[in-house]
Amino acid sequence: MTEKTDPSRDHGQAHVFYDAHCPVCRSAVAKSRGIFEARQIGFYPLQDMGVRKLLHLKEGQLPKEMKLMDRTGRILGGASAVAWLCRQVIWLWPLGLLMDAPIFNRIAQSAYCWIASNRYCLGDLCSLPPTPSGTSFNRHHAATTFLEMP
Repeated sequence: MTEKTDPSRDHGQAHVFYDAHCPVCRSAVAKSRGIFEARQIGFYPLQDMGVRKLLHLKEGQLPKEMKLMDRTGRILGGASAVAWLCRQVIWLWPLGLLMDAPIFNRIAQSAYCWIASNRYCLGDLCSLPPTPSGTSFNRHHAATTFLEMP
């Protein structure tokens, strides 16, 4: 599938804006793109000039979370955007409904914030500088501590 670069031309669609430098984001988009594009939901990197203009982002500015513009032009972010996406797919609809429930929304938002703040260091990839201790791996301490617990 080709990468779209101008969301302003796709009228009647919802738009998901994701961090193209994030391995977690790229993987999620690759796995779910077919499901959502069949429902008129397009995917666009936050780094694209057209997206930056649409979201009024300055050069080099990157939101801390994914953004979604629904078909009415409303902008959602983070767990709220994920819940909206889930509600567009019949078999994910219950999850989207649950994510919007007050207590579960707080849990979903906390989980999303943790993933978003560690997105460059999840898995074996990390773009942070090496640790001063000289370890052979190059990952964020918070991510490795959580993922390597016995």
